[in-house]
This record gives sequence, structure tokens and C-alpha cells, in this order.
Amino acid sequence: MLKRIQSIQNIGRFKATTAGNVEFDKITLIFGRNTYGKSTLGDLLASIELSETSAITTRRTIPADGRPQQAVLSFQAEGQSETPIRLDQNGWNPGLPVGLCLRVFDDGFYHNNVFAARQFTRSTKENFSSFVLGAQGVAKAQVIAEKNKQKGDATRERNKLQKAAFKNISDLSNFLKLNPAETVDLLKDKIDSLRRESDNFVSQKDNAEKIQSRKTLNLLKWEISFTESLERLNKILAASYINLHDDARLKVIDHIQRNFHEQNDAEIWIKNGLAHNNGGKCQFCGQVLGEEAIKLLDIYRQYFNSSYQEHESYVVKELDECKTLLTQERVVMLRLSLESNKGSLVSYPELEKREDFLELSAQLEKCVDNIAAVLESWVKQSAEFNKQIEQVVNRKISRPHSEINQLESKILLQLNEQIIELISIYNDKASRINELIIVFKESVNAIRLKMRIDAINDQINIENLKLLRVEMADQCEEMIRLDTLVAVLAEEIPLLQEELRNEQSSYLDNFFDHLNYYFKKFGSSDFTLIRGEDTSGHTPIYYLKVKYCNCDVSERDLDKVFSESDRRALALAVFWAGLSCLNEENIRNTIIVLDDPITSFDNHRTTTVHQEIVILAEKSRQIIILSHYEQGLVKFINTYSKNKPIKLLTIERKSGTSSLQVADIDHFVKNEHEKARSNLFKFIAEETNTHNAGDLRVFLEYELNHRFAKQIDDNNINESNLSDRIDKLRDAGCITQELCSGLHNWRELLNPAHHIWLASDLEDQRNTAKRFMGFIYHDLIPTCLTS
Repeated sequence: MLKRIQSIQNIGRFKATTAGNVEFDKITLIFGRNTYGKSTLGDLLASIELSETSAITTRRTIPADGRPQQAVLSFQAEGQSETPIRLDQNGWNPGLPVGLCLRVFDDGFYHNNVFAARQFTRSTKENFSSFVLGAQGVAKAQVIAEKNKQKGDATRERNKLQKAAFKNISDLSNFLKLNPAETVDLLKDKIDSLRRESDNFVSQKDNAEKIQSRKTLNLLKWEISFTESLERLNKILAASYINLHDDARLKVIDHIQRNFHEQNDAEIWIKNGLAHNNGGKCQFCGQVLGEEAIKLLDIYRQYFNSSYQEHESYVVKELDECKTLLTQERVVMLRLSLESNKGSLVSYPELEKREDFLELSAQLEKCVDNIAAVLESWVKQSAEFNKQIEQVVNRKISRPHSEINQLESKILLQLNEQIIELISIYNDKASRINELIIVFKESVNAIRLKMRIDAINDQINIENLKLLRVEMADQCEEMIRLDTLVAVLAEEIPLLQEELRNEQSSYLDNFFDHLNYYFKKFGSSDFTLIRGEDTSGHTPIYYLKVKYCNCDVSERDLDKVFSESDRRALALAVFWAGLSCLNEENIRNTIIVLDDPITSFDNHRTTTVHQEIVILAEKSRQIIILSHYEQGLVKFINTYSKNKPIKLLTIERKSGTSSLQVADIDHFVKNEHEKARSNLFKFIAEETNTHNAGDLRVFLEYELNHRFAKQIDDNNINESNLSDRIDKLRDAGCITQELCSGLHNWRELLNPAHHIWLASDLEDQRNTAKRFMGFIYHDLIPTCLTS
């Protein structure tokens, strides 16, 4: 319990207060007039309850004297010695003794936990919920609040990081899942390579039509086999006209040998001449031919018959064809084809990055060099050979029926075989290159190229993401941490909330049952209070919903439905319900402080509250009531002081500071008349030398009205003037003329306008007071009692 307030310095009205000799009891009443410091004491005790000193630091004594704010209060837990706790600039130290608990009901509780400006506000709802939950499940509610705050902070931090570092990442979830094994340099090299490849395909796409028009390599041709043509020539050179009549043949041969100087062309000359002979005369001179001449012509005709003509035609034709085949220009065409293919080959720079293309191109170039070397030899050898062909062909034509020596050229035959072999190799390489070109051309399609470019660009994007993932490793790890934290908390918090809800469900039902019970008991019987719940914040917020006569009351209409007395009763009911939900041990160790608990209460509520205070005092460690409402305290004392350990303290003002003093309960509960009477008796008995100047005059009028209350009422005496009232009582026969004269004498002596008797010395005043009290209690008697 609170045993004593040892000292208070520079806190509100308590400028320099020492009250260590003033002990508190089980039920301690503290009476303090307004402005004396009652609320300051309440705030001082509330700051210990809440471990919050801001309300105290703002109550610095005015005018300030430069000294610090300090306070020392002594508490005593059950079975322990007194423990002083001190307030200084660091707060309360060491705090309440273990086992003790403070609960303070004051204006702060009213405005913070129930009403603000006559309404339930978001703040009062939160504080009300905290007050309710404070009795049970505080730890878990705090955990939920902390986790919600942590989740909110992590979410804001994550969103801030996402906006700052990942705003250009469209799929952040998959980006964070990336786990590249490559280094930054390797990824950059890969990206550069892909970009070059993409640029190449873009270039191909832009030149697709041109690429399609590019030529493939022509395969080389060695048009006519040299070997076969030479064999064919030699065959015709060896051919002879074996079907002629032997006699005619021999005679023609003999005739030519004997008569022709140039025998090589003799047969041609004779054959041509025979074609122009008419049979009887010479075709040259016109002379008549002789018998021998005619016989010779017959022999000629036998020799140059139709078979000879056919054979000659065949030989000439064969010779002409063989000569053409063997002497035609084939090297130039071959070289042109090689040169053309070279141009075609270099028109495919896109393939130069392919190893197979480069390898085949190199092999083809080697073939070209080999072919060129052989062709050079061929040209040299074929020039002489062509002359030989010319000679043998002319010779054969002049003697088509005769066998001519065959033409031979081993070198050309060898060169021919080399050329054939080299061309075959060349064409093989060219065909393989053409296959690559065809595949390339098939790929050089605008749609396919776009698909390929898109695929490469997609891969570039992937590699760029991987590169960015590596470069942003720290931010990603932080993002993953925050994501994980938010996800874990998002899963944990609803479970904790559900646990809290389940754990507190019966407790909350019990709390609201008690709340309705006390609210009705404290005089607001037409109201019903229902639990509301708001789950939009960090922790569930439980608040009050109000019904009046079973009709819902809107929160905005509370000030119209609740009277001031209802509002105070509700706040007190909330406080009482919280205490009622404490277990027996907790309530037994609780110090309860009530600051003006019945202020603004209607009279019909006061008795019930006093009764509940006494009941609560039996269960709790201590109850301290602070009040400026004297009548309320008097009523409480008069009702319970004979049976309960009640101590009354008063706050007094003296020498510029307030202080605590133990009050005389018996004196405190007296009314003003009783106090004045007591003071007069003490003055008469010489227990004091002072008295109030107006006490005797007021005392006279009060006693007259009290003694003759029935007579005044029966005779309808309504005069406000004391002199008239005395005369009316005399006229009505209620007092004698003698008593009337005595009353007028004392009235005139004690008239506040004169106070002549106060000018006398002290003993004269005491004697006057003694005579006056004798008059009141011996002479002031109604007529009916004196007769």
C-alpha cells in the first residue's frame, strides 16, 4: 500500500512539501479544495501506474525557482518493509515494489479510455481496448502489435527498395529466384556474343531479298573427255576404204604415182574433176577423149563410186568433230567459272563465322591453286598439240581412204586425268559449300529471321537479367529477406490473432457482462453496452456500441443521449469492470486510486458507488479517494467510519505551497452550524483565543429558524428580515414579549454592521460569547414550553 508521501518539490501546487509524518490507511480519503493540488496528486500516482512522467513534467510549479522536480513516495508490499520510490529527471526509481499494482481512475482515464469531447474516438477506442486487454493477454497483444508494426515496416521498406532498385523488373519474383553460376565478365561476354549474332541476323533480315539473289557455286565442267576424243581421232585416222575394186584401186594408185607431182591431193583433184566430166569430151579443153582416156575414166568411176563418197563424208565429218573436240577452248571457261565462284564465295560474309564454311573455303582455294597450275601446263602443251591435230586432219581429209599415222600425247593425257581429278575434288567441296549456302538461304527468311532475332533477344534479356541479378546481389538478398519476413509475418499474425481472440473470448464476454452490470448499477439502467471489434489495425480494437431501450445509438448521437452523469458512470463502470476481471491475488495486491469518482453524479448514484467502494476495499490492498466534493466525503464517512478503517487527509495551502495533513474526521463531518458551535464552545472554554466575527450573528438566526421551524411554517411566517421575523413570532404567540426583547437585544449587538462587542478586550468577548450561548440554550424556548 501507499504508506506516505515523504516529499514533493516543484510539481504543481506542491512547491516544497514534506509530509512524511502523514500515514495512509486501508481506506484513505483526501479532501482538497479546487486549485489546492488534488488533481496533481492523482497525476503523480497515475504516472507511477503508467511509468510515464510527461504529465508531471508539464506541471512545473509557477513561478519557477530553478530547482528540479522531485517526489518521494513510500510503498509497502504485504509482509515487507516500506520502499521509497523517487521521481527525478530519469523517471521513477526503482518503481513499485514487486507484487504491488496501481490502478488510477481520474479525468485522464475518462478522457483517454472512454470519451473525448463527449464522443468515442479512434484514440479512445484504442485506449479502451488496451485497457480491456491489459487485464489479460497483454503480452500476446503486444506481440501482435509488434509483429504488425514489423510487417508494416518491412512492407514499406520492401516497397521502397522495389521502387528504388527494381522498378524496371517486370517479374520480380522470378528475378529473385535466379541463381546464375557465371561471373559478371562471363555474362558480359555471352551478352556481347549474342548481340553480335543478333546484329548479324538483323542485317540478314534487312538484306533478305539480296541474300536470296546471291549465287551458289557453279560446279566445274571439263566438257568433253580428251582421252575419248583422242581415241576417236586416232580411230578415224586409221580408217581406210577397203571395199573398192582392187584392180581399179591399184590402177588409180599407179596413175597417181606416175603422173602427179603432188600426190597428197591427187585423189581429191581427180574426184572433183570426175564430177565435172560429161563422159565424151574433156571438161577442161573440150577435146574428144580417146579410148584409153575413156577407160581411165571408167577406172576412176569405179574407184570413186557411192561407197567412196559415203566413206569420205564419214571421215571428213569425224575429223571435223574430233578436231573441234580436241582444239576447242575449254580453259578460259573453266577459269571464268573459278573466278565466278570466287566472287560468289565472298558474297556470304555471314558464313565466315562458321568453322565448317571457313574450312571448306580454305580447301576450295587450295583446289583452285592446284587446278590453275595444271591448266597452265595444259595451255602450254595443247598449243603444239593443236598444230599436230591440224596437220593430221588435213592429211586425212586429202586421203580419206588411206590410213594415217595416229596422234599421241602422253603429257596431255596425264594433265587431262589430273584436271578431271582436281575438278572432282573441287566440285565436292563446292557442293558441300552450296549445301551450307542453301541452308543459310532457307534461314534467311524475314519471318524466320524475326523469330530467330526474337529468340536471341529473349536470350539476351535472360542473360541481362542474370547479369543484373549478379550485380544486384546485395539488394536481392535484402529483398528476399524482406519478402520472406513479410510472408512469415503474414502467416503468423492471423494465427496469433485467432489465438488471442479464442483466449480472450470468454474473458471479453465476462468483461462486458460486468460492464453492463456496473453501468446499470451506477444508475444508467436504460442502456445496454455491446462489444464492437475493428480488425483493420495492427491489433484487434474492441470498442463500445450503445443501445438505449434496445435501440442502437449512433456514435455521433452519444452526446445527445448520454447525460454528463451517464458519461461519468460509464467511465467508472469501465474502470470497475476491469478490476472485477482481476483474479483474487491480483486484486488483493492492487492499490486503487479514485479521483472524484462521483463528480457530476446524480444523488441516486452516489450511495451505490460508495457501497461498491467499500466492497472493493475488502478485496484490494488499498483504496485512496481524492475529492473536492466535501458533502460526498461526509456522506461516505458518516455511513462507514464506525465499521471501516478510514483515514481522512486534507490538502492545505500555507506559505505558497500545498501540504498534506491528517484531518479530524469528527470535525470534518459536522455541518457549518455545528462547526461554528464547536468553535464557540472552544473559545468560551479558553481552548482557543480566536473566533469568526460573524459566527454569533449567523448562529442566532440559524437557532431561531431551527427551534421555531414548526411555528414559522404553521403561521406562514415568510419575512426575510430577522427583526420582522422575531416580531411575527411574538405576534403569533410563539415567543413572549420578554424573549422578543432579548432576541432584539442580541440581534442589535451582533449586527454585522456594528460588531461593537468585538472592540472589547478578549475576556469581555469570551464573556459575551458565554452569555450568548446561555441565552440560546436556556432562554430561547417557545411559549408552549414555558407555560
